[in-house]
Amino acid sequence: MENKMAAAAAETAAPAEGKKTNGAVVVVAAESNKSGFYIYIGPNIKGLIQTGTIYRGNLAQALQAAAPAIKKYPLVRTLIVSGDALPMAWRMLKEPGNALYANYRKLAGK
Repeated sequence: MENKMAAAAAETAAPAEGKKTNGAVVVVAAESNKSGFYIYIGPNIKGLIQTGTIYRGNLAQALQAAAPAIKKYPLVRTLIVSGDALPMAWRMLKEPGNALYANYRKLAGK
């Protein structure tokens, strides 16, 4: 599972810069979203946000548009993903053992 997440992050990340700290290499990747949109993949929350809500622009704009839902339910923020990461994110929602799956279940009350 961790290999899948690392591969997905590598696919969607811009060229990364490696920094060496105490023998470990820390990778800092710049945000890259070639699709130009973000999408909420969490459960419907009546009156606040619906599954599949699309936000055009960058992540900051998406988070600002979803601010009322994020304010009431902070986990909503973790379920707004880039269009580039969408296929992997949908798969991860169905596989136990990762943050997307856990956060979806918490919001859904399961």
